[in-house]
Amino acid sequence: MAKKTQRQKPQLKQDYGSPRWSMEIPDCSMPMTMDTYSKCAYNCLYCFAYFQKSHTLDGYIGGDLRSVDPKKIINLFESAMKNDRQAVTKTELQFFPYIQNRRIMQWGGLADQFDEWERRHGVTLELLRYFDKIDYPLSFSTKAAWWTQDERYMELFARHSHNWHVKISIITADKEKARRIEKGVPSPEERIAAIKRLADRGVHVTLRLRPFILGVSTDFKKIISMAHEAGADSVTTEFFCMEARANDDLKKRYAEMSKVCGFDIHKYYMENSHQHGYKRLNRAIKAPIIHEMREYTHSLGMRFHVSDAFCRECNDSCNCCGVPPEWDVSQKGNIGQAIIIAREKGEVHFSDISAGGGIDKYFSFPWCGAAGYNTGSNKARALNYDTTMAQYLRENWNTPSKGTSPAKGYGGILKPVGRDGNGDVVYKYALKGEEDNGEMEQK
Repeated sequence: MAKKTQRQKPQLKQDYGSPRWSMEIPDCSMPMTMDTYSKCAYNCLYCFAYFQKSHTLDGYIGGDLRSVDPKKIINLFESAMKNDRQAVTKTELQFFPYIQNRRIMQWGGLADQFDEWERRHGVTLELLRYFDKIDYPLSFSTKAAWWTQDERYMELFARHSHNWHVKISIITADKEKARRIEKGVPSPEERIAAIKRLADRGVHVTLRLRPFILGVSTDFKKIISMAHEAGADSVTTEFFCMEARANDDLKKRYAEMSKVCGFDIHKYYMENSHQHGYKRLNRAIKAPIIHEMREYTHSLGMRFHVSDAFCRECNDSCNCCGVPPEWDVSQKGNIGQAIIIAREKGEVHFSDISAGGGIDKYFSFPWCGAAGYNTGSNKARALNYDTTMAQYLRENWNTPSKGTSPAKGYGGILKPVGRDGNGDVVYKYALKGEEDNGEMEQK
């Protein structure tokens, strides 16, 4: 009988597409984002990326793990800094102005770059050594803790307290609730310890209290206090959003979450969200909680940030991820910035956020060819075939009826009141005297 040979594990495929443009370009201050791996090793029930990837990424469910090709990423950044346009693809050229102006890149948008895949393969570490070499500004989002006990990583971060920022996600201090919802993720205590290790090395750390889940995150003051004592200097939050177009597997996830929350989360979101498709809950539910969270965070001397579409006016700066504002590395020219300008001045013009040419500088590429950007239907791509992303952003501003416009996407806090001399819509701040009562509702 022939002797059985041990089956070799397949090599890691390094063809995953990153970086990409965030779908939140209209209101994101750091729209260039990267993921190391095509999948996350964690299995959080609330994962917003699960629905998107399981419907759009071939082989996501049951398929092989893929990673970015470090050589390709390095070539992109090297070529951009040398302005060597012949060394990259047409799509990669989109990132040249962003890289050349050293705008901060988000890392960990759709998968955790420090999870168990990283412990096994080390692709993130390989890239970190390169970004250390060129001193490039980065903002990381993670739930992992093991890497903060690994000196290979920590020696790099210790050198970059001036331009590497870390967000550690924790949704509750309740160990059992966290275990049931965030499967495979280190305990809240382990993540708090990770915050302390980073802060002790001088790294700016933000508590990422996202997603905020009713019935689970109600101990937010305890979480914030623990993070503060560990050395976090800021908090960012956003409520859980529910995908109403759920497949059977996603519905099972919501059913499991409901057992932990203590109520039927699917039913609650369906009854208390005006939006179609992606259910976000209504402002009247969120505002009192976010205002209380902001007040408590400020009482501890920490900065407070909101990435939730509702209550964006509670932000301490236009960057909702908690990047230190003094770094001045986040992309301005977005609706988050417009909301803050309107809060301070009473109204806002498109020219207020486009001053300096940032929008035209960074987003002159074709909208229909934006890297990693979901442009929807063939009809939409045909209608916008000759439209640049910069033109799309201005059109979004000037079409108050669109769901992603300043008028529709933020719970009614910006009201169109006419047009200025440039033909652009002027928005008035609609929350004067209403910031603290939580009564403003989406129309």
